[in-house]
Amino acid sequence: MQIRRGTIADADAIARVHVDTWRAAYAGIVPAAHLASLDVTQRAQRWRENLATFGDEKFLYVAEEADRVIGFTAGGPERDQDTVYRGELYALYLLPACHRRGIGRALVATVARELRERGYTNMLIWVLADNPARNFYAALGGQPVREKTVTIGGKALREIGYGWDALTQFRPPE
Repeated sequence: MQIRRGTIADADAIARVHVDTWRAAYAGIVPAAHLASLDVTQRAQRWRENLATFGDEKFLYVAEEADRVIGFTAGGPERDQDTVYRGELYALYLLPACHRRGIGRALVATVARELRERGYTNMLIWVLADNPARNFYAALGGQPVREKTVTIGGKALREIGYGWDALTQFRPPE
């Protein structure tokens, strides 16, 4: 497994991971009709557009195994003008078959390192409250520090913001 900076050429693979992980992680949480409506082609186009804006402030990394993207992470400045948490882990998606192998931890450490290099000292990530993966962020030392409601597929869902006050606790990927 290797982690490398993502490019526009990765958009199709990123979209596939994004859709597959949403369908697996959010089944029973997000309305089934919304999950069924997710379209890899449309998502790939959105990723191409997003990746075209990455570089100066925002960044994305992919995890590859056997020349196949199996996960990705993105980060940059916090997007809602939080007065405490200045860096944000925007996304972390990893195919379910690749869980519990240290890849997610390595992806989070990569974002933390990149944020530190850009002068950030802390970080926030938003996670659906009903997502069992939120325990992963707690295990990495994230503390629940914020709460908000989002609407997905017409359903109001609670999100928890996990914060890290110091990015120095993350060790770099091996």
